[in-house]
Amino acid sequence: MLRRDFIKTGLGTAAFLGCGTVVYQGVAGRHDLSVKHVQVKLGLESPLRVALMADFHFDPLYEIDWLEAVFQHAGAQQPDLVLYAGDYVTHTTKRFEDFGKIMAALQPPLGAYAGIGNHDRWSGIEYIAGVLDRAGVRILCNEAVPLPRNPGWYLSGLDSFWSGRPSTAFLGLLPADARLINIVHEPDAWDLASDPRFRLQVSGHTHGGQIRLPMLGAIELPKMGKRYDEGLFQRNGRALYVNRGIGTIHIPCRINCRPEITILELT
Repeated sequence: MLRRDFIKTGLGTAAFLGCGTVVYQGVAGRHDLSVKHVQVKLGLESPLRVALMADFHFDPLYEIDWLEAVFQHAGAQQPDLVLYAGDYVTHTTKRFEDFGKIMAALQPPLGAYAGIGNHDRWSGIEYIAGVLDRAGVRILCNEAVPLPRNPGWYLSGLDSFWSGRPSTAFLGLLPADARLINIVHEPDAWDLASDPRFRLQVSGHTHGGQIRLPMLGAIELPKMGKRYDEGLFQRNGRALYVNRGIGTIHIPCRINCRPEITILELT
């Protein structure tokens, strides 16, 4: 083979393999579910196993079998508690009752609680909250409830910082030495909801970027999600965990950014 033909063949093969990788990641990669275990030391009296999920972006074309598999995987981890960090839909609540029926199958012993995402506000939060309530999931919006098995600890949720009206006024109703696990959809709110009593914030929103390039990371991140893209962050005795999400938005594609169920081992 002549040298120029060899080079052309090599470049053609590389291009073909590269395109194949992109197609795989886009079509199959968005279903390449990751169950990620993360340990966070908070000083709890009774340890908790918490399943965290976010950003389903359910729409009328959503694959029901994929959603059922996600909840089955989450249930197989036997969590004590399940937290949802918002964006259950993208632009419409059509067929959302189907989502609620699948969600209802996961009933952890200590309950399931949810935050509000920016898309939920734009799409009809009252209806979404009703479906979640019938599925056994309570939305926390600018309020707190006692954290099971841990006196002095509370579970709280703030409204979307992008499209809602978040308020921490409820902190005034809690003991001065209260400690909280806080559900906030947008991770950059960690710098705003900075009361030291918020010991852990759980968020979604970024999807981890959906498309991540080697050495460069996410090629695009949303408003209120540019500082903290994915994973665990810790500072001054406080922690933030950002889940990469289950669904996608804009394009049905994930590259180097698998959908994620997080299992938080809290101690």
